[in-house]
Amino acid sequence: MDTIPERTPSMLEDPPQVDLTAATRLLQVEYGLDAVVSDLRSERDRNFLAEVPDGRRLVVKVSNSGDDPDQIAMESAAMHHVEVVDPDLPIPRVLTSLDGRSVVTVEAADGRTHLVRVMTVMPGDVADLTALPGWFAADFGVVSARLTRALQGFGHPAAYRRLDWDPRIVTTLRPYADRLPDERRRAPMHRLLDRFEGLDAATRALPGYVLHGDVTLSNVLLQDGGITGVIDFGDMHHTARVAELAISLTSLLRESDDVWGDAGRFLDGYQRVLPLEPAEVALIGELVLARSAASVLISAWRAPLYPDNEEYLTSLVAGSWRILDLLADSSPTDLADHFHRLCGTSRVASAQTADPTLLVRRQSALGGELSPLFYRSPLQVVRAEGPWIHTADGRRYLDAYNNVPVVGHAHPAVVQAISRQAAVLNLNSRYLHPNVVELAERLTASMPDGLDTCVFANSGSEANDLAWRMARVVTGRGGAVVADLSYHGVSEATAAFSTNTYPAEARPAHVAVFEAPRDAGDDGIAAVERVRAARVELQRAGHDLSLLAVDTVFSSAGILTPTDSFMRGLQDEARAAGGLFLADEVQAGFGRGGRNLWRFLDFGLTPDFVTLGKPMGNGHPVAALITRREIAEAFVEVDEYFSTFGGNPVSCVAALTVLDVIEESGLVARSGEVGALLRSGLESLVPELPVRGQGLMVGVETPDAADFVERLRENGVLVGTTGPGGGVLKIRPPLIWTAAEVEQVLIAFQRALR
Repeated sequence: MDTIPERTPSMLEDPPQVDLTAATRLLQVEYGLDAVVSDLRSERDRNFLAEVPDGRRLVVKVSNSGDDPDQIAMESAAMHHVEVVDPDLPIPRVLTSLDGRSVVTVEAADGRTHLVRVMTVMPGDVADLTALPGWFAADFGVVSARLTRALQGFGHPAAYRRLDWDPRIVTTLRPYADRLPDERRRAPMHRLLDRFEGLDAATRALPGYVLHGDVTLSNVLLQDGGITGVIDFGDMHHTARVAELAISLTSLLRESDDVWGDAGRFLDGYQRVLPLEPAEVALIGELVLARSAASVLISAWRAPLYPDNEEYLTSLVAGSWRILDLLADSSPTDLADHFHRLCGTSRVASAQTADPTLLVRRQSALGGELSPLFYRSPLQVVRAEGPWIHTADGRRYLDAYNNVPVVGHAHPAVVQAISRQAAVLNLNSRYLHPNVVELAERLTASMPDGLDTCVFANSGSEANDLAWRMARVVTGRGGAVVADLSYHGVSEATAAFSTNTYPAEARPAHVAVFEAPRDAGDDGIAAVERVRAARVELQRAGHDLSLLAVDTVFSSAGILTPTDSFMRGLQDEARAAGGLFLADEVQAGFGRGGRNLWRFLDFGLTPDFVTLGKPMGNGHPVAALITRREIAEAFVEVDEYFSTFGGNPVSCVAALTVLDVIEESGLVARSGEVGALLRSGLESLVPELPVRGQGLMVGVETPDAADFVERLRENGVLVGTTGPGGGVLKIRPPLIWTAAEVEQVLIAFQRALR
């Protein structure tokens, strides 16, 4: 048999031999209170209820002589701390004696001296002595998390003590496995304890601090449809946050007829206050099992020692065995997976590992070529931060392509804003909310005079589609003019405008094209001539110009840099022909051009419509259409627009934070400076190849673009292709790049050239 380990002192000492008479006299002498005193149940201490004539109800807590006086002082200090941090949290208040002490002493019948505190009684019934209502599990999770949060800033040297009830150290109770009354339970218990050998070590890297240690049903009070009290701070110690959670959850599940349902409700309530880390969630099941095992082992040890208190000492045994029988057959991995699903942490965790079946499964489920991938050997991406993308094979790549994370992948401020707003409210925009109003105000304030109306959508495609609907209503016409090799979206209307996605013979009759500007000779006169020619084409097909839409960097045409006069020629001739002008800033906006927040401002334009998308939420789907009030009012006379998710609080707070980061970090100017450095470096490196663009939107025309992209990937840099036949390397990184990232691109280019 294993050697019996040294036990916690208060678990060895007999309960205080203090009777009702002694408790009554103590109240009179030390507190000046006459009270009617009665017994309360307890295991290691002696507790009394004192009812004072003025109506107050107090608890007289006589601590076990094995308890450390410093620990009792810690409990009183912790209760005061919680009272200050979360004054609405229902915990007892400690009374001071006539001479101002929080702790007094009493002499027991056996000659021992015990420390005594008097505390206010919390109203309500003890949870483990009443039928638990349906709301209890979720509210219990909330209260447990609130108390844990309230104690985050509390510390005390007495907290670093060992408690037999601590589930992390359940293996120290192994000697009592051989004392289990049912001999058939002994061998399985030893095997279960083997499983817990690394549990203490596994929790050491997790969040932990000084905590209550016993937020259980026996220490929680209910009344009038709510939790009215959390009592008994006697088990306070420094522990892992998740171990504290498991103690509460185990207590709930012992009484539950719906273990997984109540576990989910408890964890939902808990995470509304304190979101859990995946590593914590992975251990919840093991700690619940360990706490249940500790209950039956401690009962096997103590019940024979105190036969008069056997009913209390064995009260947790049946429920604990029920949990053990239900959960112990599950492997740690399966149990962790179940709790991950309950807590919402499983998808993030499971997506971090390589999956060799992923490509085949994707091709089967996503339609193969209907949803093509980058690269001949596709990358399984697992995470990204700043300018870097990490893949499942352990490599990291410099992202020189994705403009969606405009302020860098997983920017902490944006992540924080999204997660905090999502934890509070997300709803459609037909309710008043400040996020959508503030975002609209900031966007319209950044526009030229007259562009005063903002409408939110979920993507650039939707924003462009809405602009087309409005233009048709306002002009009464149905013809569109776009650049050849343009891209404006994936809706039925905007797909027709995306002339780079289909052959020329498939172009609809209501869409005409103009040739994109290829050199400085393409001036305003050339633009006017091209718009007029396109309009003639529309008129021959029975249409007339309603909308001219232009991507202000001509990204799909090969990343071009038009002259100011060419762009003004497009705008002015469209209006002269009775049409409206749209600046598509989905790829060009948010400072990418390095001069202004919006690229169209570089040309001195004042469009009728401005559309924003992709980078707006740094990865969160949000887009906008900015237009003039008279256009919007004309539209609503005959039609309306509503998007369930457009302008929702989470999307808007993401976009607001992106604007904050761009402004605070000076990313517009940085884009210009770093972009100029990148372009000059490439021009020096490949003088024989055309290098085009402005700011951090750069194209390099090369006859082997498809192969070059693969070679750059091999050298740790991700770029795309664009332009006629995909013959232009597309470099369009997050705006947080510095000279260091430029240097890495140039090194990769040198190696790829070889």
